[in-house]
Formats: sequence, structure tokens, C-alpha cells
Amino acid sequence: MHELTVEDFTRFVIRKIETIINNVVLNNPDNEENFPLAVVNSPMESIRKVEDNVPIYKRFSINVEHWANSKYESMKKYQETNELLRKYNFIPIGTPTDLYDMATQKYRYGIRYEVNYNGLTNSFERIK
Repeated sequence: MHELTVEDFTRFVIRKIETIINNVVLNNPDNEENFPLAVVNSPMESIRKVEDNVPIYKRFSINVEHWANSKYESMKKYQETNELLRKYNFIPIGTPTDLYDMATQKYRYGIRYEVNYNGLTNSFERIK
């Protein structure tokens, strides 16, 4: 049995996204960043089931945004991320973020993902 922490989960997501885009950061970028990039915001966890005071079933949610010079480029990276995270049973939730950032003069496109984590099997499971 393995208890997945918020840090472990964040590092997992970042490692996966780095296979698509080299520059992954944890905070919104400034003008000096190298674009395109992905922003992975701190996740939220919700403990769903506890056994002997150990969380064995959790739900995680995390926001991932892609920032790029063009809207099409940010949409492309978003789609690649969707396809990648789907392999791990992550599902997009809600309406995508679709904004032009005036400070950086870049487009950003992203969404919140959710997934269940089973500590008994050490695996991600679909949200039912």
C-alpha cells in the first residue's frame, strides 16, 4: 500500500507533461520565461476512504495550462496533454481556460483534471 502525497502527485503530472513540453512551471510565468510552457497549479486532494487511519482512496484535481505565442499552439499542447493524461484515467472537468495574457502577451489554454487514486493497488482509477 502506498499513500500518494500532493507532492508525489504533482511530480508525477509534471514528469508526464515534460514528455510533451520541456518547460513546466508551478506558477504563472513572466516575460522572461521561455515559451511555450505549461503551468501546473497546486493540486487539491480529497480523502474518500480511510482504513486504520491510513487514506487508501483519494481524489486529486489539478489545473494544467499551456502558454504559447499563438492560440493554436496552446490548443495543440492542450490536446496532447489530454491524450497523455487520459492514458492514466485523468478526465477534464469544467470549461477550458482560454485567455490572452496582457502582461506576457501570450495565449493560455488549459483545464482542470480529476482522477481517483487507489492506495491499495497504487493506481489511478477513472471517476465514475
